This record gives sequence, C-alpha cells and structure tokens, in this order.
Amino acid sequence: MKVGLVLENFDPMRGGLEHWTFQFAKRLSAANCEVHIFACGFENAGSSGSMTFHKVENSPSPWKRAIHMEQALKSFPLDVIHDMGVGRFSDIFHPHGGSTIACWHHNLLRIPKWRQFRLWREKRYREQSAIEAYQIEKTRSTIVAVSKMVQTHFETLHKVGSERIRLIYNGVDTARFSLEASQMHRADRRAALGFTNQDTVFLLVAHNLLLKNAGATIRALAQMRGQGSSARLLIVGGKRQRPFLQMAEQAGIANSVTFLDVVEDIVPFYAVADVYVHPTWYDPCSLVVLEAFACGLPVITSRYNGVSELMQDPAHGRILEDPSDVSTLAECMGSLLDPKAREPISHRARELAMNHSLERQTQEFLDLYLEILSKKPNPKI
Repeated sequence: MKVGLVLENFDPMRGGLEHWTFQFAKRLSAANCEVHIFACGFENAGSSGSMTFHKVENSPSPWKRAIHMEQALKSFPLDVIHDMGVGRFSDIFHPHGGSTIACWHHNLLRIPKWRQFRLWREKRYREQSAIEAYQIEKTRSTIVAVSKMVQTHFETLHKVGSERIRLIYNGVDTARFSLEASQMHRADRRAALGFTNQDTVFLLVAHNLLLKNAGATIRALAQMRGQGSSARLLIVGGKRQRPFLQMAEQAGIANSVTFLDVVEDIVPFYAVADVYVHPTWYDPCSLVVLEAFACGLPVITSRYNGVSELMQDPAHGRILEDPSDVSTLAECMGSLLDPKAREPISHRARELAMNHSLERQTQEFLDLYLEILSKKPNPKI
C-alpha cells in the first residue's frame, strides 16, 4: 500500500507533529506500507530507506501552498493520502491543530476585545479556514478528530455529519518517553539548572507561550512563592519569551522561573520535572501532555485540551475549568507539591499513556486505510 503523508515541514529533530510524523512513518513502514512524505521543507531527514521524500513548492500563503500540494499529489500514484491539515486534496484530513474556527474562538477568550476583529482578519486564519471548508465541501475525505472536543467542533462549527468523522486520539512513543528513560538524566540535569532535591519543579513545553497560557502559570507560581513555597518553573521552547521574562521580573520571581530555547531532546527535561503544567486556551490533543504522562508525570491542564477527556481528576493530575483562573491554578499546583501524593499519580499517568501508545494509534489508522482502500475501484489491498 502506497501511503502519502502530507505536512508543511518535516524535521524528525523537532517535537510535536513533525517528530510524531517521523515515528508514525517508521511504524507504517514496519507494517509493509510504502511511505511517501510530501512537505515544503525537510530538515535533518537524512536518507531513510523506509521513506521517500517529495519536496513541494512553498508559499507564504497557506492557500497557494495547498494548491501546490494538490498538484504534487495528483502527479504521483498513491493508494491513500493522509493530510495533517495543510492541503485541500486527501483521503484523510487529520488536522493536528484542530478546527481553525474553534482555535479562533478560543483565542478570543484570551485577548482584549479591540484586537478580536483584527485577529480574524489575519490572512492565515482566513486561508486555513478556506482549506478546511474545501476539504469538507469539495472532497469526500474522512475527517479524523484527535479528541471528542474536536469532533464536536467539526460537527457544530463546520456542519460535518458524524458519519464522516473518525475519532482517533493521538498516540505517544512509550519506549522513547518512559520513566526509566527520563530518570537516568534527572540528577545531572537538575543540578545543571540549579534545582535542589527539595525544589518542586513544574515544567511547561510550548512554542506559543500565549496560547499555552504561560502567563497564568507564572502568576500562579508568584502566588505560591508569596505563600512560602519553594516551587520552581521551567519553560522550554517558547518563542517571544521577553514579555514573560518581564512578567516574572515584575512579580519578583525571576530567579524562580527558568527559560530555555528549543532543545533537540526533550526527554531529559521531563526527568527534571516533578509536575507538567499546561493550562492551555486550546489544544486539540496535546502530544507533550501524553509524553509527560508516559514519563510518569502528573499533569495539570485545562478543559480546553482534548487530552483532558482521557484524564480523571485527581487520579492523573488536575483539570482546570477556566484557564484564566490563576488562583485555582495555583491551588492545583499546590496540591501536587508533596512527593508522596505524586507517587501513585505517576504510576497511573504511565498506564494512561500505555493505553494511548503510538502503536495503538498506528493500528487504528491502518484499519482506516484498509477501509478507505476497499471502497476505491480496483483496490490494492
């Protein structure tokens, strides 16, 4: 079976969608699929005998980029086209970023009213929304929702019939992300970052610090420090960190918040942490939260994260109903300061991740591929 995986950029060294695609492609190859990667950019891809790379003409316009993708895909014989949310021509439309309309609505919750109209006028939102509309109206693609929240968004905001949507939660590489793999780094990395054994370290990994709500996390930590806590916060990978550095300085906790740029390997930093905190304004099904669970970390996240559907509060951590509620976030963080309280949560967190492994997700997609292929003329199964 020839499978085309479509995404904007492909870099196995990066986290999130790009590393997930690399790991997913390896598993498809192991299942005897011929895997073709279509992307506008390739970094650190090397030469893999199990994947064939197709570089597509790039454009700053998402709509033009989608047209270039369609032209490239139509010129190559594939049995199944699996699009991660960037194109307008596919058998499976699998937007890891969820619904653009829903993302816009959730972004409105965090910004002043004077900016709201300007936000929707931004070309990237309008063009990405047009791509979604094209997939829904002009193709027969199966829409894969990565959570029930995303499924509801496509049903209500995009008017997609439930029969056309398939729910497949994200999966995590439970071999790479594990308690054993991370713990070997714990002592050295904590010492290098200036953390003592007595410090409770909260970790946040994000590119978009605004959307993932780093500001509320910093303010919650300030409340805790004001009450005598020795908690620390480590923020990894965020772009445009300066406003958050200033926020920590103004709150008088600059020495308690550590900022790092993008790192090549995130596993050692899960080892540094005691709790993962992710009070996001919108996350369809956070891969980093699943990675944290796989490493045995209790998680604090918001109801606006699709992963929260898999959690039980307080069995796996804490679920925040309102991301803007800093006091409740501080209370949630405070409830996980005791190592004895975290220990049973750590075991349950690992079990949750094992139930949502990348192997399981891959098999769900293989089943979907076969279902789609069986409905095509002269299927090559």
